[in-house]
Amino acid sequence: MIITIIGAGNAGSACAFMAAEAGHKVRLLKTSNRITHDDHFEAMVRNKGIYCIDNTKKGHFTDSADDAEKTFQPLELITRDPKEAIEGADVVMIFIQTTYHRALAEKIAKYFQDNQLVILIPGYASSIFYNQYCDNNPIFSEGESTPNDARVVEPGTVKVLFKNVRNSLSFFPATRTTEGMAIASRLFPAYNIEMSSVRKHIFESALHNPNIIVHTVGQYVMYPMLEYCAKHHPDEVPYMYRDALSTEMAWQMIEKLDAEKMAVLSALGCEPIPYLEACLFRNEQDVNQDPREVFESYKISSPSGPDSFDNRYITEDVPMGLVLLSSLGDKLGINTPECDRLIEMSGGILARDFYKEGRTLASLGLGELTSEELLHFVERK
Repeated sequence: MIITIIGAGNAGSACAFMAAEAGHKVRLLKTSNRITHDDHFEAMVRNKGIYCIDNTKKGHFTDSADDAEKTFQPLELITRDPKEAIEGADVVMIFIQTTYHRALAEKIAKYFQDNQLVILIPGYASSIFYNQYCDNNPIFSEGESTPNDARVVEPGTVKVLFKNVRNSLSFFPATRTTEGMAIASRLFPAYNIEMSSVRKHIFESALHNPNIIVHTVGQYVMYPMLEYCAKHHPDEVPYMYRDALSTEMAWQMIEKLDAEKMAVLSALGCEPIPYLEACLFRNEQDVNQDPREVFESYKISSPSGPDSFDNRYITEDVPMGLVLLSSLGDKLGINTPECDRLIEMSGGILARDFYKEGRTLASLGLGELTSEELLHFVERK
């Protein structure tokens, strides 16, 4: 298949390599300019492809010096021209921060074609924006997590630290699920899942994005650690997974936030899968393991940081994820006090109004719908 990857950062670069390695013809589109990864993009242009250090080939998932061999995959096209990149592709995969989806939709959705599969990873219901600006009839899909954990380690080179075993998808409208899965299952082994594991609609995928739980709580609990290190140990950076998510406070907050998420999922007619069980499904072949123990084992190989509270774990996942959860709760008559506290406290620390900035049913153009009309919209459009 011809696969267009939009986004030349960590996830987009790794997926471009993986898709090329799997035998697909890959086009890479960079839509931002002079913001991030420009040196990396220009190196790929010069090399006409991408280098990768795939540590999963060695059977471990570490960011240590014991790296796998660096290998190279040529790409069919590396460009900043959206028309050139999108037209004629079978699949378009979009790896950008969800805060930019609305602006990007206005620029590129006009190039989408009938029956083209467009996957947003993650989405937080952003496919609604792309649909608004699209004249044709593509199949929109939203993922919950990237197929890999990766880092651009030098211009032109990405390091893959971890690959998901399974990745659930949803489709918009949901009536195109079977059609969309027939295409998606040919992309990566992680998408070749049972139909029973495909999400019912895009709101279910949005709430199963793990970042809505782990990034927001992890960063909030990590905040005093960051302040302490900045004042007393400026050469040290705490680890969110190893340090913040090893505290009892973090897990009490996770349990309360997860319960609110599951209550909203139930009201949406979806299975209320706990956060840790959803992680186990994504990450492990053996789903009979203890999910908390498996999660704890990941901390050993997790990277340090982030080194600031003002980062996308907060500035993306709070307004795009938690605010959406709160908005859905309001519509469905479900209280979300833990979610609301996190929104207010995170916004207070950064002096920002995340409710005003955030993803709500009103900002999606769905604020006036009843709960029944809302479900009908995402299921049938």
